[in-house]
Amino acid sequence: MSDAERELMADRVGYAWKTFEDQQAIIRAADLKAGYLLTFLLFFGASTIPLGKEVMPALRWVSAGEIAASGLYAASYLVFALGFVRALYLISHVLTPRIARHHARPVDGRELLYYEHVARYESSAAYFEAMAKVSPEEMLRNVTDQVYELAMICKAKVDSLRAFSQAFKITLVAWFISTGVGFWIMIWMK
Repeated sequence: MSDAERELMADRVGYAWKTFEDQQAIIRAADLKAGYLLTFLLFFGASTIPLGKEVMPALRWVSAGEIAASGLYAASYLVFALGFVRALYLISHVLTPRIARHHARPVDGRELLYYEHVARYESSAAYFEAMAKVSPEEMLRNVTDQVYELAMICKAKVDSLRAFSQAFKITLVAWFISTGVGFWIMIWMK
């Protein structure tokens, strides 16, 4: 391999490695955002349940005003509960650890970056020997395989985060309505 070819291969490995690092940063950001949003979601759930215990027995179904207020509260509480469960389900998909799907059966000298593939070596010396034997083309292949894996992980997390965002908005609106109507019913019924 000529010096120009080596330099080109080094540039390709460097570019692939930069892509790898960028995707890891996106994944970490998605996980961090999911953690913050989960905290808010749990706050809304924790604040709705005690109010519901107070409001549900106070619901009245006699006059038109009582039916309207009670119906609005019950409907918004139901939408909140369904949205909460859906949002919790979707956020769990963001936070779920992923495993390699690409190259389920590792090939010696080929899969050297993924932790499960590295851990199959009996010692750090054996892993070092495997790394020392890798050609620049194989190294590029190792990095690009991991970039592909991270792209699939990133896509799954971001898609789940987008879907969560929609469910969270619905849940938030339902929370505001049920909380406002719930407090109004508690004041009105006294």
